[in-house]
Amino acid sequence: MIEHMMEALKRVDFSFVGGSTVLDFLNTRPLVKGRPTELLERFDDLVNWLSRAGRLDTRSSAELLKRCSEGPEGGIITERACVFRETLRQMIEGIIKGRGISTEGLAAINFILAENDGSLRLERHGLGFQTRFAARPTQPIALLGGLAEAAADLLCDLDLRLIRRCANPSCGFLFYDATRNHRRQWCAMATCGNLMKVRAFRLRHRRTA
Repeated sequence: MIEHMMEALKRVDFSFVGGSTVLDFLNTRPLVKGRPTELLERFDDLVNWLSRAGRLDTRSSAELLKRCSEGPEGGIITERACVFRETLRQMIEGIIKGRGISTEGLAAINFILAENDGSLRLERHGLGFQTRFAARPTQPIALLGGLAEAAADLLCDLDLRLIRRCANPSCGFLFYDATRNHRRQWCAMATCGNLMKVRAFRLRHRRTA
């Protein structure tokens, strides 16, 4: 039963080029022909994305689908996830434009973290130990809690100056530039990188002609 449900989820595809869970989450509303397109239309889509992103294991995904797919709870959580995503997007846009971190973004993260149900776990980390908050994924709100944790980790652990937008104006994907020289321009060289190089070549050819 679990295997059948997970196979159904794999029929929807997502792009994971952001180098960060939060940035990949923002990329679930990509530009298609210049218009934002919603990829998280249903609760199944949200669970699918979290599973593909490595934020939810197979059994938890199946349990949540069985519990929430047909009732109103799944729709409510999905709507909240999309609202949270757009609040995070505004916060990231402010960071990219040099306006700093918005109060609204911090408040949204803390509000969801306050709802997150779980406990601290002590785990081995190299030769030592570390504590990690473990949410209870059988509760739908834990889906948002994990995203809020990822947002907090981004603000705490990454160099926010290295958050980029793909240089292809028709794309809009966000990514974290972890390259050595920090000159990455494209969400992916195989797609936008090659496309923009071809466009630049054709433009130079027309000017020369």
